[in-house]
Amino acid sequence: MLELQELISDDDNSEDEDHMKKDKVYKTIHKRGKGTEKWLFTVEEAVEKIGFGRFQMKLFVICGIFSASDAMEMLLLAVLSPVLRCDWKLNEWEVALITTCVFIGMGIMAPTWGTIADRYGRWPVLLLTAIWISYAGLLSSFSPTYPWILFLRGCVGAGIGGASQAFTLFSEYIPSKYRAKTLIIHQVFWALGSAFEITLAMIIIPNYGWRMLAVISAIPLAISVLFFKWLPESARYLVAQGKSKVAMAELRKAGKLNKSELPSGSRLYITKQAKGGNLSDIFNKSYLRTTLQLWVIWFGTAFTYYGVILASSEILEFHHTCKAGDGGAKVGHLVDTDCKCNLLSHSDYISMIVSTFGEFISLPINWFMMDRFGRKKTIAINLLGAGICFLLIQICTTKVIITIFIFGVRGFATGIFNAIYIYTIEVCQRFYI
Repeated sequence: MLELQELISDDDNSEDEDHMKKDKVYKTIHKRGKGTEKWLFTVEEAVEKIGFGRFQMKLFVICGIFSASDAMEMLLLAVLSPVLRCDWKLNEWEVALITTCVFIGMGIMAPTWGTIADRYGRWPVLLLTAIWISYAGLLSSFSPTYPWILFLRGCVGAGIGGASQAFTLFSEYIPSKYRAKTLIIHQVFWALGSAFEITLAMIIIPNYGWRMLAVISAIPLAISVLFFKWLPESARYLVAQGKSKVAMAELRKAGKLNKSELPSGSRLYITKQAKGGNLSDIFNKSYLRTTLQLWVIWFGTAFTYYGVILASSEILEFHHTCKAGDGGAKVGHLVDTDCKCNLLSHSDYISMIVSTFGEFISLPINWFMMDRFGRKKTIAINLLGAGICFLLIQICTTKVIITIFIFGVRGFATGIFNAIYIYTIEVCQRFYI
């Protein structure tokens, strides 16, 4: 017998929280029979009934702007490394450590942001991370020494660790029929942010330097905060926290914007199992194998995608020094052999922008494959394709051919990310609020 638990309060918005807690009454319903179906429904049922419309399009744009701005801060690393190597005469390991610090910050703070979001909500976490990333990104432009750039970019990475809450919040308000397709299309914002950052770098770095680029890259996230006024809190989170009336208000706003009605009923309910996230759930004997497999796939996905986008400048620098063709002509130019300083040329920036379009092309292809072959086969095909293209990058050839190989890796890696994000949400839906 399924046990359902509903939190009933005289006033969920009471200013006196202590008084509100005393007035809360828990009512346990041992069976959701004909009598209760008329007045009980879940958040999932409400989202399905509301359908897809203007409300989801509003979230699509707001969360998309956040995603594009987040991508700009991440892609900044790809164009920053060659410049800092030349300006500060850095060794290769020192350049690599800058990127490493960003991912150390992400690794430490990502689970922390998740815990905070489960306790205090998605909305405040997104607001805090937007301000955090923008502020740390702005400060990094004033870095006087190498240790400071390490610390401040690490702070940026710590903020980026919480940016995925935008994807989570958006997915919770999408009806299941449209979820996979909408989340795939949503990735276009990340690709746009990536291409825009490389374009800015091509214009700004040669004329104004990397510090100006760091300042301008921090602005879009700061602007995105202005749109948070129209960003709702997660209805799932609100119900799990006993704020059913607030959740109902959010769902009614969504229904009104979509010109649709909520399911017939007067109250939301939530199962005990879904009342809150618990990290130990993913290590349950029934799901341990799935958890470990997802970890391995996520490691490979992140290694592939971030590896290629952040190594693009290094790959192009390497091919400046290699010989291509039977004539042995040099590809590109070598600026300073003593400090191994290869500033990116205009054609290098163009190559990086062109390779970014691999992400745009992969979106409709990935859409088709997930519908035709399913999630797991789509992930496998993309992993195989990305691996082959990565191997081809090792060949010393012309810049055009190398750009095509990078284009391929970017496309396949984006396909992996799309599929694994959606697959993880669908498989682990029982674990999160």
